[in-house]
Amino acid sequence: MAITFYDLVDREGRRYSPYGWRVRMALAHKGLDATVELCWHSDKKKLAFSGQHLVPVLLDGGKPVSDSWNIACYLDEAYPDRPTLMDGPQGRSFAGFLNSWTDTIIGRRLVRSLYLDILRSLHPQADAREFRRRREERNGATLEALHANRARDFEDINRAMLPLNDLLARQPFVAGATPAYPDYIVFGTLQMPRRLGIEPLGPQQDSVMRWRDAVAKLFNGLGDSTS
Repeated sequence: MAITFYDLVDREGRRYSPYGWRVRMALAHKGLDATVELCWHSDKKKLAFSGQHLVPVLLDGGKPVSDSWNIACYLDEAYPDRPTLMDGPQGRSFAGFLNSWTDTIIGRRLVRSLYLDILRSLHPQADAREFRRRREERNGATLEALHANRARDFEDINRAMLPLNDLLARQPFVAGATPAYPDYIVFGTLQMPRRLGIEPLGPQQDSVMRWRDAVAKLFNGLGDSTS
C-alpha cells in the first residue's frame, strides 16, 4: 500500500517537529518508503481528512493515523514482518513510559523555550498571530518572557536527563544493544533545537551527545539530513 507522511516545515525548508522526527526514524527503521507532504503551522485544510489539524499524520492505503505514538504502534501492528519498533508488551510499556516522560519532563520545557525561535522561522503561509496567541494563552506568558527563561529551562532539562546520560554510559542505545523506538522518542525531541541551531545540552550530557550523534548517522545519516 502507498504511504503518505505529513510533516511540518518552516520557511527555511527545515523539518524540526520532534514528533515528525519520531515518525521519520520509525519509517526508516521499518524500511518503509513514504511520499512526504510538507505542511506549515495552521495548515488545517491539508490535514482536514485526518479529523484534526496537527502533524504528524500517516495516510496508509486510505487509512489516516495521527499522533506519533499512535503511528508507531500502528506501524508495528500493520507491518509485523518488518523490524519491530517495540518488542512485545514489555517493550511497548517501556516505550510508552518514555514517551510520556520525554514529552512532559523534557519536551515541555524545551519547546516553550524555543517558541520565539519557531515564530521567527514559521513558513510564510503560517498564521503567526494565531501561533503566538495560542501559546501565550497556554503558558500564561509572552513568548519573549518564555525565551528569557531559556537558561533556567535548559538547566532543568540537563538535570532531568542525568539518569539517561548514566544509562547511555553503560549501553549504546536507550533500547539496549540496538536502536528502537525508545531511541527515536528522545532523539526526535532533541532534533528540534538541533534543527534550529540551538544546543540545550551541557557538558555533563557527554554520553547523551555521543548517542545523539550515533542515532543521527543511522539509516545513511537520516538525522543529519538537511531536509
